[in-house]
Amino acid sequence: MRLGLCTIGLVTCVLACAHPPANQAEIDQLNHAIESLRVQNATYAKQVEELENRLFILNDRLESRKVNEERTETPRLPTVALHPGSPSPAPLPMAPAGTETAAEPEVEYAGEAARPSPRRPVLRLHGESGELTMTRPSPAPPPTLHVLREGSPRPPKDDQPQAITLYRKSSEALRAGQHEEAAQGFREFLRLYPGHDLADNSQYWLGECFYDRKDYTQAVREFRRVIEHYPNGNKVPDALLKVGFSYLALGSAEAGRQTLSQLQRSYPRHEAAVRAAARLAELDRSTPARPAGVSAAAGTSSAKGSRASEEAP
Repeated sequence: MRLGLCTIGLVTCVLACAHPPANQAEIDQLNHAIESLRVQNATYAKQVEELENRLFILNDRLESRKVNEERTETPRLPTVALHPGSPSPAPLPMAPAGTETAAEPEVEYAGEAARPSPRRPVLRLHGESGELTMTRPSPAPPPTLHVLREGSPRPPKDDQPQAITLYRKSSEALRAGQHEEAAQGFREFLRLYPGHDLADNSQYWLGECFYDRKDYTQAVREFRRVIEHYPNGNKVPDALLKVGFSYLALGSAEAGRQTLSQLQRSYPRHEAAVRAAARLAELDRSTPARPAGVSAAAGTSSAKGSRASEEAP
């Protein structure tokens, strides 16, 4: 009996010693398969992200087209000197120094400098005597030619995943109430990607960063830039609404009414126009009737004073 047990143990030991190489090979093969699947899944995840980004941009373009088709007239904004009726909260970061576009001095070109050429010489002044020197820019390198084989996929024209990542990160910060971080992100987006499809959206949400903090003076400036710089964007109606609300909150009742009325005329079928109509109706109900003999200007002035501290909804 003891001899049989020893024999079984010996056979088991021999089999155990014989199988490890085969098992190790299987384990290595499985590990290789798992790693391949991980790489493949990462590739698929990246492709899904790219498709989501493209869909995001396409939806934005479709919405912009719809808004422009519904526009009945070009909106005009009133010119108002803003005087806040109450102290503003701590200011959010403004545009970094040096990023504002300053007006260029007028320069009259003559001679060779006046000829239309992409290689116009650069004129520089040295010292206090006004000595004028002329330097020529170095020739530009030849353009790079990319050749694509027939049937190969073309890269999208505005495939900028880093731009959409920055936009979404800034939007998440705004939703979380992190207005300073959100404002910095949207300003950075506008600086890096001024021609992107989401530039008008970034400008609008930058205005929201100030509007949420009841800094209506700066909010008006940012919202007006949406209308002035991106007139064909899908955020123009919403910007008009917030400009009107901000004017009302600042006590500029007439400017607020004009802006909301302009929104109704320009985009009568937009949801923002419905909100504008409701706000105007509320203002009409809350405005006391003018007594006989009181001029319209006096009535307007009185209305402004009574709503100096009013905040937009």
